[in-house]
Amino acid sequence: MQYTHENMQKLNQNAKAEYDSIIRQLQDFSFPSTLQYSEFFSSCHYSIVKVDEIYRLHLADPNFKHTDPQLLKQLYDEYYRCLSPDNYENCVGNPDYSCKIMGKDLGALFAAVFMQVRALLPPLLRGSYYNVVRILKLYQHYLKQTQDSALEYEDALAYYREWINQDHEYHAYLGLHRQFNPEADLYGEILTGANLDNLSHLYSYGIYIDDNDIAMAKHMAAFDEQKLADLASFIVKSWIAGFERAKRDYTIKRFPKLIFPCGMERLARLVFQELTKLNMRPLVAAPVSMGINRQVSYDHRFDFALFWDQQYADRQLEYGKKAVMQLQDELRDQAGPVVIELFGEAPFVPQTKASAITLSPAQQEIFRNFNAQNSQFMYQYYRRDESSFTIIAFPSPQIGDDFEAIFDDILEINLLDSDKYARIQQHIIDVLDTADYVHVKGRAGNDTDIKVKMHTLQDPSTQTLFENCVADVNIPVGEVFTSPVLEGSTGVLHVEDIYLNSLRFLNLRIRFEDGWIADYSCSNFADEAEGKKYIHENLLLPHDSLPIGEFAIGTNTLAYNIARKYDIQALLPILIIEKMGPHFAIGDTCYSHEEEADHTSFFNGKEMIAVDNEKSILRKTDPLNAYTNKHLDITLPYDMLQNITAVTAEGKRVDIIRDGRFVVPGTEELNIPLEEVETPKRD
Repeated sequence: MQYTHENMQKLNQNAKAEYDSIIRQLQDFSFPSTLQYSEFFSSCHYSIVKVDEIYRLHLADPNFKHTDPQLLKQLYDEYYRCLSPDNYENCVGNPDYSCKIMGKDLGALFAAVFMQVRALLPPLLRGSYYNVVRILKLYQHYLKQTQDSALEYEDALAYYREWINQDHEYHAYLGLHRQFNPEADLYGEILTGANLDNLSHLYSYGIYIDDNDIAMAKHMAAFDEQKLADLASFIVKSWIAGFERAKRDYTIKRFPKLIFPCGMERLARLVFQELTKLNMRPLVAAPVSMGINRQVSYDHRFDFALFWDQQYADRQLEYGKKAVMQLQDELRDQAGPVVIELFGEAPFVPQTKASAITLSPAQQEIFRNFNAQNSQFMYQYYRRDESSFTIIAFPSPQIGDDFEAIFDDILEINLLDSDKYARIQQHIIDVLDTADYVHVKGRAGNDTDIKVKMHTLQDPSTQTLFENCVADVNIPVGEVFTSPVLEGSTGVLHVEDIYLNSLRFLNLRIRFEDGWIADYSCSNFADEAEGKKYIHENLLLPHDSLPIGEFAIGTNTLAYNIARKYDIQALLPILIIEKMGPHFAIGDTCYSHEEEADHTSFFNGKEMIAVDNEKSILRKTDPLNAYTNKHLDITLPYDMLQNITAVTAEGKRVDIIRDGRFVVPGTEELNIPLEEVETPKRD
């Protein structure tokens, strides 16, 4: 079937009557006393009924423009209560508990089914009745099957796999349609039409809203209107600068993607308006919230392993390619994202559960190949070498009592002068351009000791090895970066406390051999094997190893000063912390899928030639194996750092940083914020 926005709307309209019919049936249903697995079914039933109660309010007042926010908060708290940290231990969505009451295999499956039922609210508020009805029918099937006969795991799993594969083409199109087609931009309608003076708009997304989301919305409401407008203008100008410095024409694109956190709608709306002044039509992503309990999403991150096999991957590729072809014009017009992020939530160290579903090694291999093929096809139309992006981060109220002061200081960091930093950073690049390799050594107590091999400049007068990075794509200012040569990049990176992919890692050690991860460990768990599994599942998977895709030196010492001032270093996002010391990205280079674009320095006109490594250069001979589709920055902060030294082919050593201070002439100003910080004593 050729899906379009119109016939998908028709599907949803036709499904609405069926939804109402199913709800009436469920409301009239009485659970027999002999019902097997009654706790599971009653929990599902409660969720469905509570979702419908919220939905009926939405029908009476679309997007809750006039509904009492206290009423909505009460309803949402009731609906999400079973997943809260206080109640999750005895929730059927918890695989440990579900396996305890239903047996290992069926318990894990039904915990996944419960999360399908729990996903009803957002699509229902979007009017996606067709998908909602599918989920309700899944629940009804198991309810009827349990009443008719004893439920066997193999039969239950077979039906779940069959259900997942139903309407495969529809869901392949739906995912891209919602992401890239302005006709499906419901969140844009909410953002531009919401009554921001009534906090009820936060509940129109259908996701859990916590006190921090509400506090942020209130902070934005009290923020100086002109300062907020100036900030929105700065963000969009930075996005434009990303195009201009890369010598790309943003005017040939139509659709920037706007991504923002719950509570920052006032700023997001102003950014939206600034983008429309450029004759753009911003596409708005579902607003981001931390959710009620991060352990829930961690437990269920691999639920797709229940159905993930080669046949499923092949069908996903087949229908995904068909959907891409249908939406190829929209994909070509994608301009790239404008992202506003929050940070400051309490570091999360998850509980690892044997009951949670995981990917087998065979499934990981299928997943790895699928990602490679899917991205290769997608980027033929969504041209990364023609688009750009910008990302800016602010503290969440969850960061603590100093939230407002931290917010103001982070705002100052985000608005630092790019031109000044570009001049300072060029002094560092001039030294690095002489290096055969760069040696990074940690202080006493830190085991970092790594040599990073550089490319060779054929003409130093016209070529450079490092990008001079200021506040355009990555706000704030403050780094120089390159793609190292893998062969010869060898040693240990040790970071004592770092937050990666929303997870905390303690004493993370990664050993590289010729640019590839050879071994790794952390001290999060008493059992070393558990630590290795934690790293593999959350940093590497579906790969067993990753290359060094980027080496950089951060220069934003003011950010470091503020982090130490408030003791928030472990809470900072990669976006800021990567500017606070040397960092190594594992995965692809920064130039993934845009190696052939112009990479001339905006500062001095030199050509950046270090855009490939031995992995990415395979794009010319073996494109499916050229990219890992990962890029994760790991920073060694200044207080863990002894030296960064450029070593020439003749063996001459020139320090960039010595004893944690910048020593290249022309960089003295960077040390002022460092001198204001009392460096902690180390054993």
